[in-house]
Amino acid sequence: MKKINLMILVLLVQLVFAGSVQARCNLELFRFGSSVDSIKNQLNLQESPMLPIMGGESQQVLFVPGEEVCKDEKAFIGTPVTFVFLYDELVEIQTMRLSEQPMLISWAESIYGEKKDKPKKFHQSNPVANWTWGNFNAMITYSIRPDDQGVIESVMIGSRKHQQSFEKFFKEEEELMQRGMQ
Repeated sequence: MKKINLMILVLLVQLVFAGSVQARCNLELFRFGSSVDSIKNQLNLQESPMLPIMGGESQQVLFVPGEEVCKDEKAFIGTPVTFVFLYDELVEIQTMRLSEQPMLISWAESIYGEKKDKPKKFHQSNPVANWTWGNFNAMITYSIRPDDQGVIESVMIGSRKHQQSFEKFFKEEEELMQRGMQ
């Protein structure tokens, strides 16, 4: 009986460690709807490079080095992660990487599931492709294009639950642009 209990305990510990290794770089651990301060606290950022963008208080963008966000994940070394907030709620996470060969796609598929029917151009020596897939919480968009030094990949993870915030923000932006043209 003790041997069975010990074996069950060992299996449970392995499951916990295996899950935490994979989840360590799941960007959805930064919950959509979180405030700017909440994300800064979660990342232990003392001084943050916060940059307001058009629209002033409506939109804020937090740029963080990938190594700070996804420790021990090679795909995030030298790769900035951008947290986009609308009305002080996290609504989108973006990352872009320049490398000799695709790396972000392996990470994205390990977290969000594999895209089976990738466009044929993805498999070419100079890949040009993009596609979108989703889960319950988010829509994930992957893009790749050639560059002189290799490829440029980007991944955007957008909240499905904050569609109204996006619509409100874009409507405000459109109104600002129309006023500026008059």
